[in-house]
Order: sequence, then structure tokens, then C-alpha cells
Amino acid sequence: MSTEEWDVLLVPMNGSLAIESVIRTFGGKVQVQTDGAFSQRVAQVHHDPHAPWSFGVQHETNDSRLCDISQCDIVDAVSALPYFDFPRQAKVVITVSSKQFGAATIWSLVMVRRDFWEQADPLKGYLNLQRYRDFAMISETPCTPSISALFSLEEKLRGFDLKRFRDRINDRYQRLSEAIIDVGGEIKGGRPVLTFRLPQSLEITTDQLWYPPGSEGWLQAFMWSGSDSEVEEMRETLSRLKTSQI
Repeated sequence: MSTEEWDVLLVPMNGSLAIESVIRTFGGKVQVQTDGAFSQRVAQVHHDPHAPWSFGVQHETNDSRLCDISQCDIVDAVSALPYFDFPRQAKVVITVSSKQFGAATIWSLVMVRRDFWEQADPLKGYLNLQRYRDFAMISETPCTPSISALFSLEEKLRGFDLKRFRDRINDRYQRLSEAIIDVGGEIKGGRPVLTFRLPQSLEITTDQLWYPPGSEGWLQAFMWSGSDSEVEEMRETLSRLKTSQI
């Protein structure tokens, strides 16, 4: 993306609040065009079939599903970037520093096409991203940010190798998914989140796993987080489960 065409705003809030800020800045209503837990969360509050702007979630984490956001003006890319390509057709893209980039504290990165600011129609209240843009022009913020969090993000971005990052996720996903299939488990969705379910007779316990809402036995491992040794430990645990079946 070109910074000549896009404004990149660093805002000290989590992804959900940043999405709320974007929607409130551009009229308060959107046409939600994707399905899933995170899409539904936005739809419950902001969906209007007659809204001028469309909204979509690039990657629905709860079921590891890449969504079609080709017609979406506002894109939730919180769990998508930078593993997936930047949705250049969008007018606003939101992601965070603490997920795939791995920074210590959550900052949201809100990227807005510069010509889209003309469409701003903010609701009254504090969550107006125009305030952040206006303050950025004078090298200030409308609130007191966590400076240490910015240093953490800077450290993660310095020398960031996108190919190496993607290759690492792909390798982890491949090794773990093979181990899960070997013990009779099943996989749902695809990279970069491994969503799987083991046979009822087997159980795995590790701090690296997440239980998605309404999981019905599904477990998740985020392939961008944790060390390689932790991933290998999980693979070995799955291998021991296979041995115990014999």
C-alpha cells in the first residue's frame, strides 16, 4: 500500500473498538456482507441494508474461514494481516499490533484511503477517527497513549520478513494438521488458525489452545503465536496420543 494514497492511524484501542470508531466516523451504519461470529457481532449493532458502505471480515477466526470481502468498503483484517494480502479494493482496513505482528500491547492500525475522508459523517461522541487524523497532522494524539506499546510495535516491524512469516505459519500448520489426522482428528477451515477436533476418546491439554465460542469440541491453535519449541511439544503430544491408541 502507498502512504501517498492511504492514511495510517495508530489508535490506542483494541480491534473491536477501532471497528466501532470507523463505523461511527462514516455514518454509524453498514451493510454487513460476510457471515460468522465477528460479522454477526457488528451486524447486531450496525447492520442496515440501505447503508451506503459495506462491511466484511476478511478472516473469521472462530471457524478458520477466509471470507469474500472483494465488494466490502470497510474490512476487519484483525486476524488476517499480514498473512493474507492487503485488501487494496477497500476504503478502510483495520488490524491490530498484538495478533500476527506480536507486539506486547494492543494498538489498532486503521488505514483509510485519503480520498475517503470526504465521506466522513461522524456521529457525536469521542469515537471519531477524524480527531486522530487532525491531531496526527500536528504530531499529537487526542489522548495519552502507551508509549512503551509503540516501541514494542516498532521492534516487531523492524526487519519484518513477510515471506519468512508466512512460511513459518505454513510449516507449523502442515506438521500439526498431519499429526491431528494421524490420531483420527478432523480439521476445519484453513491457515493461519488451526481449528481441529480430536476423537472423544482422546484429550489434549496445553496452554497453547483456545476454545472458540460454541466449540462443540473444537480447539484452536494460532499458528502465528508461541515458539517453535512449543509447537513441536504439541506435535509430540499428539504423537504420544497415537501411540496410546495402539
